[in-house]
Amino acid sequence: MGTSALKPQQMADYVKTKNPKNVRLHGTTVEELAKLFIILGAKEGVRGDVAFAQALKETGYFRYGGDVLPKQHNYSGIGTTGKGVKGHFFRSPHQGVLAQIQHLKAYASKDNLNSTRVDPRFHYVKRGSATTWPALHRKWAMQPSGNYGNEILFIYKEMGQTKLRVAKK
Repeated sequence: MGTSALKPQQMADYVKTKNPKNVRLHGTTVEELAKLFIILGAKEGVRGDVAFAQALKETGYFRYGGDVLPKQHNYSGIGTTGKGVKGHFFRSPHQGVLAQIQHLKAYASKDNLNSTRVDPRFHYVKRGSATTWPALHRKWAMQPSGNYGNEILFIYKEMGQTKLRVAKK
């Protein structure tokens, strides 16, 4: 929870350093998606920049390659359990980002949502049960090793060290 510290362009530039040739987004650009994370995160009081880092972990820097398809607009694997289970489909990038932000808010806070609920799994979360990113381990993703939240924070820290590109005139 809190205010984002990174700028959308910095977030987009980071993706382009990690995945310069295979960004597989559907109906949006990395720049537009980064802006959505910041705007919708701010609306719910969720750190949109760190939520974007989670999307990078979940999608392999928007390469995909797992069960979720780019056209699902599901940037965090909501409803995906592996073995070909696709998880939830969202009708737009806006709805997909909002669902992820709302799902994070469900874990991090007991506060009411500030927008109409679009997260189909919101009601399954024990509200306020993961108030830090490391506390999401074995709650959001059931990865067998490592620490899910710490890995997201590592991506966030690395993203924060990305220098903003200066537009050429």
